Parts: sequence; C-alpha cells; structure tokens
Amino acid sequence: MTGQLPLRPYQVDALAAVHAAWDRGVQRPAVVAPTGAGKTVMFSHLIKDHLRDYGSRALVLVHRDELADQAIDKIRQVAPDLHVGKVKADANEVHANVVVASVQTLTRSSRLAQLLDDAISFGLVVVDEAHHAVAPTWRRVLEELGAFTGLDEERAHEFDQNQPRVVGFSATLARGDGIGLGSVWQEVAYAISLTRLIRRGHLADVRGVRVTVDDLDLSGVRRSGGDYQAGALGDALLESDAGHVVAAAYLEHAKDRPGVVFTPTVATAEGITEDLNQAGIPASMVTGTTPRDDRRRIYDEFRTGLTQVLVNCMVLTEGFDAPWASCAVIARPTQSAPLYTQMVGRVLRPWPGKRDALVLDVVGASRAHKLATLIDLEPGVVRVLGRDQYLSDAVEEAELAAIADEVEREEYARQSGITAKDVDLFAASRSVWLRTDAGVWFVPVASGEFFLWPSSEPGFWDVCYAANPERGVKPVPWERLHERLSLELAMSWAQVEAEELDGVIGMISKKDASWRRGNAAASQAQVGYLQGLGYRGETEGLSKKDASDLISIAKASKKFDRHYRKAMS
Repeated sequence: MTGQLPLRPYQVDALAAVHAAWDRGVQRPAVVAPTGAGKTVMFSHLIKDHLRDYGSRALVLVHRDELADQAIDKIRQVAPDLHVGKVKADANEVHANVVVASVQTLTRSSRLAQLLDDAISFGLVVVDEAHHAVAPTWRRVLEELGAFTGLDEERAHEFDQNQPRVVGFSATLARGDGIGLGSVWQEVAYAISLTRLIRRGHLADVRGVRVTVDDLDLSGVRRSGGDYQAGALGDALLESDAGHVVAAAYLEHAKDRPGVVFTPTVATAEGITEDLNQAGIPASMVTGTTPRDDRRRIYDEFRTGLTQVLVNCMVLTEGFDAPWASCAVIARPTQSAPLYTQMVGRVLRPWPGKRDALVLDVVGASRAHKLATLIDLEPGVVRVLGRDQYLSDAVEEAELAAIADEVEREEYARQSGITAKDVDLFAASRSVWLRTDAGVWFVPVASGEFFLWPSSEPGFWDVCYAANPERGVKPVPWERLHERLSLELAMSWAQVEAEELDGVIGMISKKDASWRRGNAAASQAQVGYLQGLGYRGETEGLSKKDASDLISIAKASKKFDRHYRKAMS
C-alpha cells in the first residue's frame, strides 16, 4: 500500500509555486483554492517533503478546536504514515513531529508556551483558512512562532530552524470586514479559479434562484465591518415572512435536493427549521451551542436522508463537508463576498447522481447596499448571471466576448466548452470505473477488483480489494485497505492502489491502455464468456473494450451485489 495520495497536475503547480516563492525569500506565501481543490492533499505533501528534507517539525494551525479533529482526520486520510499530534482543549500532544493546533486554544499563554518549549522547533507552519490570520490572536501566535522574522533572499535556499517557512491556504484571501491581508501574506503564490475546477469535473456547476421576501427591508439594517450586523439582520428576517417564503421556494425549486440553510441568528434558524418541517420538508438545526453528541446524530441523520435540510446559524461555513448536498439557501443576506463564497462552497463538491448545485438567494424587496451573489465566485469576470444560467456558461460567454478574433473564439469554444451539466465524478478519473447491477463502484484489475464500500459511518467510504478466487480454492476474504474516507479521497486511493498493482500484472484499469483504443471487435472467446455469465444483450458490433467491461461488471455483480443489497437494507 502506498504511503500518500499523488497530486493532481494543478496541485503540483501550486506546490512548485510555493517553493519558488520561498526560494525568492518570500517567507509567507499563500495559495488560494476553492473548496474541493484538495488543500489538505497539497499541504500534506508539503509536510511530508519538509520532514524528509529538513527533519524539523511541522505545525498546522486551524481556527477553532472542532476543526483540529477534522484536519487531523483529513491528513491521515491523505498521508496515513504521518504521525500527527493534537493540541486543542483537553489534548496536548505538543512533542509530535506533525502537530495540528487550534488557535482558539493557543490564545492561552500557558498552552502556547508548552507548544514552543521543545528542543526541535517548527520549521514549517501551515495556516488553514488563512484569511483569519490577520486577527490579533493569530498574529500573536504567528509572531511567537517566528513567522515575521523574515527570510534573507541570499539565504532563502538554506534552512534556518529559527525562521520557519510559513504558507497559508484559503478559498478566498479576502475578509468581509475589509481588513487587508498583506500584513501577513506577502504574496499569492498560486490561485486556481472555481470555473477551472468545474470544467475539470472536480466541482459541481452552480446556478442560482433569487428568492424575494416582499416585506423584508434591508435598507435600515445596521451594518458592522462592511456587512449586516447579525442580530439586526436576524430581527429583520423574523419580522418579515422570510421563513414561509424560504419553505415555499424550497418546495418549488429544490424539493428533491438535500440542502443546507445559512441563517444569521439562532432565532432565525429555529423559525426556518419550523417552517420547513411544517411544509413537509424534514429539517434539523445546528448552532454553536448544539452538544457534540447531538450534532453528530443530526449530521448522521442528514447523511442518511432522515433529514433533508440542515439549518445552521453560521457554524457550517468552514470545515463542514456534505458533498451529497446540492442546495444552499443563503437566508443570511450578505455584502461579504468571502462569506458568501464560504457558504456556497459547502454544496459544490461532486457526488454520484448529483447533477449540479443550486443556490437560493434570499433578498428583500428593496436594499440600500449590493448583496454578494454567484458572480462574486468569479470576481471581475462575470457582470450578470442570467436566470437559471450556470456560472461556467456565464464565464465562458464573458471569456469568448473578450476574444476579438472569430477563429480564436471557435478554437476556445471547442477546447473549453462545457456540453454536459451532469457531474460525472468518475468521468475525470484516469482509471476505468465501472458499476455493478446493484450500484457498487469498482476499478477492475487482472487479479480482482478495487471497490468502494459504505463505511460504518454514514456518508463515508472504505476502499476494499477482492482477489479473484482460484479454481478449487476457497475465496480469500475482502481486504479493507483504507477506511472512513470522503468519496473523493476513496476514489483517489482506489485509483492509486489499482495502478500500483496493475502496473505489475497488466493494464486493465487504465483508460488510456493501448488495447482500449479504437473499435476492435470483441473476440468470439469474449462473447462466449460473456454469454456464459448470463449476458443476454446484443453482441453484434460489440467492441473488445466494451465486452471486457461487461465481463468485469457481470463478475463483480455476482461477487458483490448480494452483500451490498443486504448492507444497504
């Protein structure tokens, strides 16, 4: 089993840009990448390379205690051989080679002193959700870590344990309160756009619907730090008919979609939850005070479909992954593009059967200030988004309009045009993904199958391997290689394992294998074998590639489906 997930091409470019910035003497570069770009994969590679090359320790800083566990979980999913310690609340594993620490905990001087009281200092500091770093608490922690000592350009290629290299990752290097980030982050070393990830199949395309509350007047709502003050906005929503309007809009536009609703206050969350349930839409609520066990139960009910809509009071804007959710209700109108980006980002991850992402933007009949909308996901590119228009289409139109030459426009449209709206999560894979009759996704290899199996925790997946049974020998039990992964990481690990094994014993799993090219007809042996497996479809004109896939599906269906149906019942 390999020790770490490989990087996607753009992730390779991002890390190369970070190293190039460090080499130029930039001590604190940043990477801007939308939710779903694989930030954890990127900084896990940085950490592993750092430990190999320098031997000093690495520190990952997160904003809140609850995000520390999530970060550790993701790092272990990406790089299982990294030994990670935790510093938050009642955990104090300060001497680990890789430490994930909550700034919320490190604001206490005694905890920060314990973290720094070690013979081997931190040579690499990774800041997750880097837009928080200008806050006084963050600045103090970073200063104590030596993050502002500066790298001398002549010595940038050298490693000084007293001068840590620092890197920040965020979906948006901007803050809603208008505070500039240049005092912490010296340079955006790499940025990738949302549309680029959509075009490559890494994110779902998105469109929006404006939900107008006729008696909601935002013009008189107090503002603070460049946005509506949460309490005043909550009062305005409660005084209006917003809850009933949101419930009606959900029934009209998203009745078959699992979704997440964002509200400014606990009272508005309670009201909208009640209105959704009364409209026949199963909804639950989480707030900052929801007990941990209750929150876990609510999340599980959301993952399993017992709850269709999860209403929250601004606690799910960061560190929450629900890729099966395909609707975001912004019942917290905002003028902050960064906040809006964080909210919408919760529903952009692909999921099997997920066609797109839908955003319901709650607005008043009149407003004195411009609200953030979907065009803020691609700032400066799109001026207006048409009714039911996908963001990717609007960006493509804007880019085509900027190209004067007709021949260039045609070539651009041919290369980058998006013709299908369905998110085929497996289409972008370099491996051949097939599905059994009952719905088990698998990658075939010469010796068996690598497949995805529902984890013991709803919403997560295990990566398993099933070897082909030898004639006359009892089948070997399935082997679980990786457990409790997000779908995206489970797919990636299955591909890595398949390629590692396939490279030794054959080329079954690769889409670009030479025997898959062209339309060579299926052999008589293939047709006979397929019919012997019970295939009753048309065989005339069947290609060698298609026959091979049908054989793989038939064999895997016999192997997995009975157990899968039982597990899902």
